[in-house]
Amino acid sequence: MGKALLAMIMTVIVGFFGSGFFASFANAPEWGVVLAVAVMGGFIIYFNDKKK
Repeated sequence: MGKALLAMIMTVIVGFFGSGFFASFANAPEWGVVLAVAVMGGFIIYFNDKKK
């Protein structure tokens, strides 16, 4: 449960700051969502590989 909570919090933080960063520099705040999904995918792959 702790790993899932950590992954959720980190995804929200990365998405929030990614949207702010890309909105101010590239005028594309939707890239923050893409970055958040990529981070969550990384967490899923990492935690699945760690179980084996």
